[in-house]
Amino acid sequence: MTGRRGLGVLAWLLAAAGLGMAVWMASSWAGWSAVWVWLGRWWMVPVAVLLLAAAAALAVLRSRHPSAPPRPVVEPGTEVMPALTPRAILLGALVLLGLGVTGAVLLLINFSGTEPRDRLDAIRTAATLLVGTGGAAALLLAARRQRATELTLAVQRRTADATERDAAARRITELYLQAVEQLGSDKAAVRHGGLYALERVAQDNPDQRQTVINVICAYLRSPYTSPPKRPASRQAGLPAAARRGTATGRVAARAADVRRSGLRPPTPTAGSEKSRQEREVRLTAQRILTTHLTPGRDRATGQPANPLYWAEGYDLDLTGATLIDFHATDLTVRQAVFIDAHFSGTALFGGATFTGIAWFDGATFTGIARFYGATFSDGAWFDGATFTGLAEFDRATFTGSSARFERATFTRDAWFDRAAFAGAARFNRATFTGTAKFRRATFTRDVRFGEASFTHQARFDGAAFTDVAVMTGAAAASAESCVWPTGWTADDHRLETAASGEAPGMLRLVPVPVVLAELQPNDGLQSGHGASPSSPRTRAQIVALPAQ
Repeated sequence: MTGRRGLGVLAWLLAAAGLGMAVWMASSWAGWSAVWVWLGRWWMVPVAVLLLAAAAALAVLRSRHPSAPPRPVVEPGTEVMPALTPRAILLGALVLLGLGVTGAVLLLINFSGTEPRDRLDAIRTAATLLVGTGGAAALLLAARRQRATELTLAVQRRTADATERDAAARRITELYLQAVEQLGSDKAAVRHGGLYALERVAQDNPDQRQTVINVICAYLRSPYTSPPKRPASRQAGLPAAARRGTATGRVAARAADVRRSGLRPPTPTAGSEKSRQEREVRLTAQRILTTHLTPGRDRATGQPANPLYWAEGYDLDLTGATLIDFHATDLTVRQAVFIDAHFSGTALFGGATFTGIAWFDGATFTGIARFYGATFSDGAWFDGATFTGLAEFDRATFTGSSARFERATFTRDAWFDRAAFAGAARFNRATFTGTAKFRRATFTRDVRFGEASFTHQARFDGAAFTDVAVMTGAAAASAESCVWPTGWTADDHRLETAASGEAPGMLRLVPVPVVLAELQPNDGLQSGHGASPSSPRTRAQIVALPAQ
């Protein structure tokens, strides 16, 4: 490498020497004065020629390399400045020196035969030219030094940003681990602190919110037994303390104290107290979820009015969880999984929006289950769900592919008034112990109540069916005050033997026979038989609606 570098320097020195000799040889030419006069008047001509030559050279080079890959886009401050090698420095210095010397020599030659004052000006101009080339070199080096400083600052800034991000990530990880560790504590206050710490992590870091939601859901999925209810205490005895003054009063007061002590509730055990504390912790976890997943939309603008609302693109997985008085009005989530969940108390989902599939298979609702005005955009599955309280689905919208309530049990009333089923509706083998209301409900696709059981009233007043409702095998306890879908009615004969899924004494639903009267001319009758050729006859047809 050293030998090659020396040969390169020697070559440039020889080139400079040859250029100097060429200038010296041309100094005796008498036509330099005319050349300088012409260049002073027509200096634009050589400049244009040089530019055209440079453009032609670039075109030729590009045509020789048509498939050259494009230069990659470099982010500001990330480009790498090539280092100045000694060879580059030496070559640059020689070029600048050669240009300065050449210009100085040409000036001196041009004004060699003129007045002394002109020669002095030529010398000064040549010296200025030499100094100018040095100044140009110094300016170039200063610009390079400034660029290097800017690149250094950009690198330092990127390093500082990366360090800050790493520190923030480590801080989030530490807070997350501490919060999860607190959730495993046997003290209720510590578990409360862990939940609030997770809430803070999610509030300050949107990219961690789904993770925090998953942790809280996992905590609610853990096994839990509700604490026993506190027995009601009764107060008895003598209210008048003055009666203690006499002997008879003291005896009566002592007896009253004994009776009062016997009626006091027992002291709660450690297990029941821990269950009550755990209940409060779970209520806190539920409130965190419902607070940040309910937008609370403004009725005037339709925009979220809840400042703590996160977003609608989060998922809930509460499979097998025990939820206590779950108040999730206006809840907005993407996918919700409540399979085998146990809702103790009221479950309020009024106005909720499920943009993904909502799974409630096998869920148990021990109190009021309110889905009034809820929207199920992808699907609603309540197969095997049990509603021991009022089930309210009034004005609910099922826009997904299907709404499934197969084998669902409604112990109390089930309200589906004005509900809209855009997809298939499945109520096969469902049990309606209370009143089943489907008044003015809309069924866009097929609806099936196969082997469903109605032990109380069933109201389908004003319900709209695009397809024929299928109620094959369905049974009702009574036909009084019941309005069935078009084409179905309750048979008058009660079932003496129960089939699969039916109870004895029920009335089976059967298709309604429809009599169609069609008037057609009787072309076979002759006028001699007392009838004109145009006299009509009535042909009765008994048509039963299909069962499938």
